[in-house]
Amino acid sequence: MAHSARRDSPELPDFSLLKRLARDQLIYLLEQLPGKKDLFIEADLMSPLDRIANVSTLKVNIIS
Repeated sequence: MAHSARRDSPELPDFSLLKRLARDQLIYLLEQLPGKKDLFIEADLMSPLDRIANVSTLKVNIIS
């Protein structure tokens, strides 16, 4: 069923700040671990993780 735009419905909130905060916290926590890292991600977690930090971001900031 298609949703029609309702004039009386509120706009969806902008979650970009929360997304950036989650990404920054993830990078910070992983950077606290000393030494070289191998990151293994369960397949079920890839989609939610990709919403906040894509693989290229993790490679640049953590793995390399």
